[in-house]
Amino acid sequence: MLKELFNFKGVNWWVLLGGIGLNFILSVLVALMGTYMSQNATDSYESFGQPLMMLALFVLCGLAGFAIAKIADAYSVKHAFLSSLGAALPMLASFFMGPSIILLMMAIIAVLGNLNGAMLAVPRRRSYGPPPDRR
Repeated sequence: MLKELFNFKGVNWWVLLGGIGLNFILSVLVALMGTYMSQNATDSYESFGQPLMMLALFVLCGLAGFAIAKIADAYSVKHAFLSSLGAALPMLASFFMGPSIILLMMAIIAVLGNLNGAMLAVPRRRSYGPPPDRR
């Protein structure tokens, strides 16, 4: 499964580049919102700020993954996974510059949010019975 996700065969590059940009913008917005809220810290933010930012990132990346998977013609999960790198790679780069476990967790949450949204966008089978006989 993982080998198939990193294969670039059949990738629509315009959808992929748009998804990378969308995920990058969403992660920057969440980071800026978290920075602003931490500068104007209240007691509620000190208690619930980081989990709230993680939840916001997961939901926004999930919506982005859902949209990317709906736009992509084929290989919708692959498009959403590769697009999630637009949010994860800047966080991973920041993690290696100044190690903080929160940045690593946020990168993982961004990837998982995109995969979750893409899995929700995949069409489901309508019938669960045995396949019909084709004679």
